Amino acid sequence: MWFPQFRRAGWLFILLFALALAGATVMNLVLIGQTRKALDEGILSDKSPGAVLKYHVALIIPDSPDSFFDGLREGVLKTAGTEGVAVQVFRYHANVPDEAETYFQLCLTSRVDGVILYAGPDGQMAWRGEQAAAEDVVFIPVGTLTPPRTVLGFIGSSSLLQGVEGGNQVIRRLGRSARVGLLLTSEGERVPVEDPVYEGMVIALRSAPGAQIVRVSRARPGILSGEEAASALLKADPTINVLVCASAPITEGAAQVVVDQGRVGQVLIVGTDESPAIDRLVDKGVIAASIVRDSKKMGVEAVKAFLGARAGTPFRKPVEVGFNVRTRQEIAP
Repeated sequence: MWFPQFRRAGWLFILLFALALAGATVMNLVLIGQTRKALDEGILSDKSPGAVLKYHVALIIPDSPDSFFDGLREGVLKTAGTEGVAVQVFRYHANVPDEAETYFQLCLTSRVDGVILYAGPDGQMAWRGEQAAAEDVVFIPVGTLTPPRTVLGFIGSSSLLQGVEGGNQVIRRLGRSARVGLLLTSEGERVPVEDPVYEGMVIALRSAPGAQIVRVSRARPGILSGEEAASALLKADPTINVLVCASAPITEGAAQVVVDQGRVGQVLIVGTDESPAIDRLVDKGVIAASIVRDSKKMGVEAVKAFLGARAGTPFRKPVEVGFNVRTRQEIAP
C-alpha cells in the first residue's frame, strides 16, 4: 500500500534533481559566455592601446567597502592591462564565503587561464590548488592569513605582522599605561584570542609590562559595524585609552564614535589601511596612525606570479608585500 507514495516521492526527487542540474548548466553557460566576451573585449580598466590579449584571468574577492580590496583590484587591473591579460572580477558577499567557492568552481569549468582568489580562513587553499592544476588553470591565492607551506603561490600581507606593528604604535605613544580595546574583522571563525592580529599585538606589548589588551571583539558585517563595536567596547570598559582597528571600515567607524563622544585626545586610534576619510582623520589628529597594507602591490605580484607560472617558472615561497604607517607628519603638505 505504500508503493504508490514511494513512487511519487521518487519522481519528485528526480524532478528536483533535474531542475538543480538545469540551473547549474545555465549558470555554466552564462559564465562561459562572459568568459568569451571578456577575451573578445578585454575587461581591463587600464588596457594599453597596443596590448594583445593572450590570457583570461578571474579575480574573486569580497564585495566589501574595505579599501583593501579596492587596492587589490587596482593592482591586478593595472598590471594586467600592460601584459595582455583580460581580467574578469567576481565579487561575493563578504558574509557568504560559500559564494567564492561557487565562482571558483564555475571558473574551473569554463577553463579560464588563471584564478586569483582572496583566501579566507577556510583552510581549503591547498585543495583548490590541486583542483586548478588538474584543469590546467593557474591558481594564485592572496590574502592576509599566511597558509601552510603546502599552499603554493600565496601572496599576502601578514595579519600577525600587522598586529605586531599595531602594538608597536601603541607602545610608542602610551607605553606601559596602554589599555587597548581591539576591534577585529568579522572574517573567520576563530575565537578573538586566536586571531593573528591579536597574537601579534600580544607579542609587541610584552616589551612594555603593564600595557595590556583589556577588551577584544569582532565587528559584525555591515557598514556601521565599526561604530557599533567601538561603542560597545568603550561602554564595557571606560578605562580603554586606545582603540586598535583591524580594517578600514572599522577604523572609520571607531573614529566617528570617538568624535561623537568628545573623546578625541583621550582615546587614541591606531587604524588599518587608507581611504580619503582615514587620511582626513589622520590629518586632524583623530587617528594617531594607520597601518596601510600594500594590497595594490599584492595585486601586481599576483599577475606577475600568474604570468611566471604560464611561462613555466615554479612558484616561490609565499610573497609578503609588507605595509607602511600613515601618520599626521607623513600626509602633511
